[in-house]
Amino acid sequence: MSRKSKDKRWDSKFGQFVESYGVELLAARLKVDSTAIYHWIGRRTSPDPTNALAIQRLARRRRITLSLDDIYQHRREARSERFAPQSRSPQPARVI
Repeated sequence: MSRKSKDKRWDSKFGQFVESYGVELLAARLKVDSTAIYHWIGRRTSPDPTNALAIQRLARRRRITLSLDDIYQHRREARSERFAPQSRSPQPARVI
């Protein structure tokens, strides 16, 4: 198992596509720096619409269906995780 697959940022459909395609190859095809791809996977930014459509086309060539929702949901999931209320387990009563 690759190191990337242990990191849940790669678990989304978009993350899985990028991992299988290869960050360096995808960056070359899109004519962007590989750091941009890592920013997308790291959920700091999202691809602009032009790149998102190009990613869709590249996925289709590999017979992978990747919707714009799949691409943009990747970042939205991170935001919802960040702001989700933390569940707190009940604490035992203190005896004084």
